[in-house]
Amino acid sequence: MRTCLIPAAALVIIGLAAPASAADIAYGPGPAAPVYEQAASIPLQAAVDIANGLGMVSVSNTNMWGNEWQIEGYDVAGSHMEVDIDARTGAVVDVDR
Repeated sequence: MRTCLIPAAALVIIGLAAPASAADIAYGPGPAAPVYEQAASIPLQAAVDIANGLGMVSVSNTNMWGNEWQIEGYDVAGSHMEVDIDARTGAVVDVDR
């Protein structure tokens, strides 16, 4: 009986401590300073679709520069064009032909 008493007591102690430690982990304090997330940007394919709507038929290069998508390509006549699109709103910033 004495050999079973120590493991049984250990199991009882572990059983009492586990929920308390789980509560400490689950309900920890939040960050000390507020976390500011960056505004979501439109995906690349949406920016390419906007450029296609302006007459671009072939895309040769895409680049995210600051808060703008820069889409380079060619129109139906084969002329080079570059379209700058605001990455947050999807507004056309500039079109160079």
